[in-house]
Amino acid sequence: METDLIRACLADPDKLAAQRFSIFREVARLANDERTVAMARELVIRLLAHKATLPEGYNALLDALVREVGLFPYADHAKGRDLEDQILVEAHRVHGVGEERFFHSLQLSVFQELVAGRNVVLSAPTSVGKSLVIDAVLATRRHKRAVIVVPTIALIDETRRRIASTLGQSHDIITHSSQTRLEDGRPTVYVLTQERALGRKDLGDVDFFVIDEFYKLDVREEDDERTVDLNLCFHHLARQGAQFYLIGPNISSVGGLAADYRHVFIPSDFTTVALDIQHFNLRQRGEERVGKLVELCGTLAGPTLVYCQSPRSARDAARHVYVGCDLGTCDATRDAADWLAHYYPPEWEVVQALRRGVGIHHGNVPRAIQQYMVRAFEQGKIKILVCTSTIIEGVNTVAENVVIFDRRRNTKTIDDFTFRNIAGRAGRMNRYFVGKVFVLESAVEPGDHTVDLPVGRQDAATPLSLLLDLPEDSLSEVSRDRLAQAFGGSMLDAATIRANRYVPVERQDATCAAVAEILDRDPGLLRWRGVPSSPQLRTVCDLIYDHIDRGNSLRRHGIFAGDQLQAALTALMAADDLRQFVDRRVRERRDDVGISEAVEAALSFLRNYVGYAFGRQLMALSRIQADVILRRERGAPGDYGLFAAQADSLFMPAGLFALDEYGVPAEIASKLMRAWGRIDDVDQGLRMLAGADFDAINLHPFERELLLAVRTYLPSRAYAR
Repeated sequence: METDLIRACLADPDKLAAQRFSIFREVARLANDERTVAMARELVIRLLAHKATLPEGYNALLDALVREVGLFPYADHAKGRDLEDQILVEAHRVHGVGEERFFHSLQLSVFQELVAGRNVVLSAPTSVGKSLVIDAVLATRRHKRAVIVVPTIALIDETRRRIASTLGQSHDIITHSSQTRLEDGRPTVYVLTQERALGRKDLGDVDFFVIDEFYKLDVREEDDERTVDLNLCFHHLARQGAQFYLIGPNISSVGGLAADYRHVFIPSDFTTVALDIQHFNLRQRGEERVGKLVELCGTLAGPTLVYCQSPRSARDAARHVYVGCDLGTCDATRDAADWLAHYYPPEWEVVQALRRGVGIHHGNVPRAIQQYMVRAFEQGKIKILVCTSTIIEGVNTVAENVVIFDRRRNTKTIDDFTFRNIAGRAGRMNRYFVGKVFVLESAVEPGDHTVDLPVGRQDAATPLSLLLDLPEDSLSEVSRDRLAQAFGGSMLDAATIRANRYVPVERQDATCAAVAEILDRDPGLLRWRGVPSSPQLRTVCDLIYDHIDRGNSLRRHGIFAGDQLQAALTALMAADDLRQFVDRRVRERRDDVGISEAVEAALSFLRNYVGYAFGRQLMALSRIQADVILRRERGAPGDYGLFAAQADSLFMPAGLFALDEYGVPAEIASKLMRAWGRIDDVDQGLRMLAGADFDAINLHPFERELLLAVRTYLPSRAYAR
C-alpha cells in the first residue's frame, strides 16, 4: 500500500478496520528497512492513536513495531519479554529522574555520547524530548557545576520547575543574579539567560553547559545584542574546557565552531508525534480568514494554539474568537479574570478574553500571568490560547491543534524554519499522537537553516560588540585591526569602550563630547550618586535619548525626547503601584489609541525599556562620565549604579520584584510583604513562600491558587536554613 493511502485509512476508523492486516504488514516492511524507518515511525505513531480500538492480537504486534522503530516510551513494558528484549528495555530506562521513564532511540544515542564526554550539537523536532537528556545527564552527578542557558526568563522558570521536580533534592538550582551557591556538597545547576550568565563571576569552574535554542547563536542582524551575548557566553564557557550540549530544532548544518571544540553534530528528523498540516490559501486581508479562524475554534475539540504575528493581531484574533463563537462567561477562569480586572483596566482585551475562557500570551502580558495562561491551558481551564512568537521560544504546552492565523512574525513573512517551530507545538507524546496544523494562508517556501558562529568566522561583518569582549588570543588579525582602529580614534579609555560594548563606539564618542561640555558648564548635573535630583535626572535622560539610544528603542514606546523619558520615570517612581502608572498612561493616550493598546504599551515600556534597556544605558553613561572626570583629574566621578539597579526592579524592592519570575505577580508580592515585612532578596522571598500560612493572609481565591502552584515547584534552597 502507498503511504498516503495508509494515512487516509488511519484517519478513518472504518477504512482502518477494513485494511488493518494490510496496513500492519506494510508498516512492518517499512520498519525493517533502514531507508524507510522514519516513515514507518510516523505510521506507527498514527496507529498508536487507535490502540484502544484494535482487536486482540494486534496490540502485541503494534508493541513490537513500537520497539522496532525506537519509540520505547510508548512500549508496554509490563508485558513479559525474553531476556534479549528485557536487556534492550533496560538500556532505554532513564535512571535518577523520579518516575519511571524510558528513552527513545535518539535520546539514548545522544545520552550515550554525552556520558562518554563528547560535545553534542543536536538538531531535532520540537516534540522529540531533548530536555529529558539534560535531566538524565545531570542525574548521573558526573558534573559538579552545570549551566543551562535559555533564551527567556519564562523558560528559566519552566526549566527550573522541571529540574526541581526530578532533581530538586539532589541538586542546588540557581536562577537569579542575587543567588549564591549553598556550598553544601551538592552539584549546582544554574538556569540562566545569556545576560545573567555573563554577569556572574562564579562560573569559572563550570564543567557542563547547555544552550537551548542554539540557532540564536547565528548573527542575523548586526545590532542583535542578545545574539552577541549568547556567543560570548558560549565562547567563555567552552574556552575553559566545559563540555557542551547545544539543542535546537530544524538545523541543517553548523559552521564556525572552532577546531578546538570537537563535537558530534546530530541532525535528526526523529519525532514522537505525527502532524497533519492543512493549508486554506486565504488572503491576508478580508473576512474569509477571520471566518475560518472562528469556524475552526468553534469545532476543534482539543486544546488549540492560535499563532498571531503581534500583540495587536493576538488581541484582534482573541476577540474574533470569543465574539464569533459566542462564548459565555467561563467559570474556570472567573477568579483570574476578576483579579486582573482589579489590578488592570477591565476593558483590557486580556481580561475580556479570559472571562470567556480564551487565553492571550505575548511579550506584553506580565510574566507571572503568562505562566498562569500556560498552566491553565495545560489543565484544560483554557481551551484556546492565542499567542505570538513568545510561545515558540521553547515554552512547552500540551496542544492538539495549532492554527497559524498569520504567516508573519511582526511584519516579515516567516521562513520554513520558523513555520516548523510553530507547527511543532501541535501534538504531545502520550497525549495527542497526531497534531493538527491549520495554516489559514498559503504555504511557506521550504528551505534549510544553517547556523554560523561568528567567533569562528571573524571578518569585517562580525559585530564589534562581540570582538570587544573576546580575549586577545581569540581574535583574528582582521579583528585586531578593527579594534585598534576603534580605540585609536576615541578619546575614551579602551576599558570604557569594552565595558560599554552594547553602545556603538561612535555613540560613545558623541556622548563623551556632550559630557565634557556639561562638566564645563555645571559638573553637579553629572557628578551624583544614589538617586538623582530632578535636574540631574533630566540631564542623563537627555544624554541617553540624544546620544546613546538616539531614539532607536524609545520611539517605539512613544518617547521622543529626554524630558518625556524623565516624566515617565518620575511618574513610575511616584506611583503607589503599577495600576496607578498604567492608568495614567491610559488616560494620557492619543485619541486614536484604544485602551488595550495603551495598557500593553505601558507594560512593554516597563518590561522592555525600564526593566532591561534603561539600566544598561544609564551605566554606559556612568562609565563615560567617570572616564572623562578621572582623565581630567577633577575629583570623584558620579556613580549611577544604585539608580540603575532600582530601575531594573521597576523601583520596587528587588526581592519582591524577583518573585515575579517564580509566578508571583508584583501585586501579590506587595500584599505578602505587607504581611511578612520587607523581602530583601529572592531567596528570602522563597523561604517565606515555603513556610507561609496562607490562611493567615487575606488572599483572593486567584492569589491563593497562584501561590499554591508556585509552592509546588519551589527549589530545595527555599527550605534551607
